[in-house]
Amino acid sequence: AIARAKARKQEQQAGSEPAEPIDPRKAAVEAAIARAKARKQEQQAGSEPVEPADPRKAAVEAAIARAKARKQEQQAGSEPAEPADPRKA
Repeated sequence: AIARAKARKQEQQAGSEPAEPIDPRKAAVEAAIARAKARKQEQQAGSEPVEPADPRKAAVEAAIARAKARKQEQQAGSEPAEPADPRKA
């Protein structure tokens, strides 16, 4: 659990500085990699038993990561989700 928290903190610190726009899929992949690294560190430490991988839980976490990435992209205002139609303005 401690290793996961450290991995999340490192991910947040690394994620706050990127100069390129955030792709939701890319963010989900990065989150999965961070979780895998944290799980590997836990296994090497051997301090507590590893939880069985629940595919449903992993899918929910990936969906949350995509939603957060999408929200960050919208807040950054890099580009609108739908192109603006000048005729509707």
